[in-house]
Amino acid sequence: MKAITLLSLVLTSALSLASLRADEATSFQVKVPEMTCSNCAWSVTEELKKVEHVTEVFVDPKTKVAIFSFDTAEAANEKAVLAAVKQAGYQGSGYAKLKTTFAEAKAALSKS
Repeated sequence: MKAITLLSLVLTSALSLASLRADEATSFQVKVPEMTCSNCAWSVTEELKKVEHVTEVFVDPKTKVAIFSFDTAEAANEKAVLAAVKQAGYQGSGYAKLKTTFAEAKAALSKS
């Protein structure tokens, strides 16, 4: 019985930490004005995924916007993001922290 109680406590703690971790994630966007197609978006996506602490990426060539999240606000690195966009062959601008979650921002871009 003690083992089940201990296991339950460990699982509850792990789930609490996981939800706390999700709450810590911070979403940002960068504009990529020269992006014109899905291949462009793919290139930008792949480079942004390489940036340390980036956890999610969505790039929309229609709106010419890339959104991404870092695992913590302290990890946000504008220089690294702009360098990644440049590595993909584009100039990034308008780096900004979003007031919404990554999922909300992605849903809004997908509707555009």
